[in-house]
Amino acid sequence: MTDHEKYTRSARFFHWLMAAGFAFMWACGYTMTEWVEEDSALEELLFDLHISVGVTLLILLVMRMGVRRSNPPPALPSGISRLERIGAHVGHLALYGLPAIVIVLGWAETNFGGYTVQWFGLAMPAVFPETGEPLQALAETLHRWFAYIMLAVAVVHVAAALKHRWVDGHDVLGRML
Repeated sequence: MTDHEKYTRSARFFHWLMAAGFAFMWACGYTMTEWVEEDSALEELLFDLHISVGVTLLILLVMRMGVRRSNPPPALPSGISRLERIGAHVGHLALYGLPAIVIVLGWAETNFGGYTVQWFGLAMPAVFPETGEPLQALAETLHRWFAYIMLAVAVVHVAAALKHRWVDGHDVLGRML
């Protein structure tokens, strides 16, 4: 595969770093809400880590969007159908938009609960100054649902890349490796 058929090194770096980060976030979020004893030291550690990694992913998302804007992605292979092209574009938009929504909702949940978002111990600004359990509960529910939607989109994204590689013979996966 030639260089003009591949994403730039910086795009590939951010893609895989963020993929690993979100895999961690889904595992951490599920673990701390479903498997860990409530109000335990482990739960607090996982929440702190979840929030810190979330802030890191927000920073990486902004950087990744800058890389994407200055380095347009390579063209899709010619054998990909119009419907699949539309699906790819919608999926990529979702994979940029959904993380922003999920992170903002997590920030809102924290602030609405009366807490300051901490980035590895560094206090971040309270973006949502209102507090209250109804707002926190709503933000928590939306944060969880949008995280699951994002996970579903990511699974479809991976499945599509594998389908194109192993069924259709289009090496779209190689463009990101």
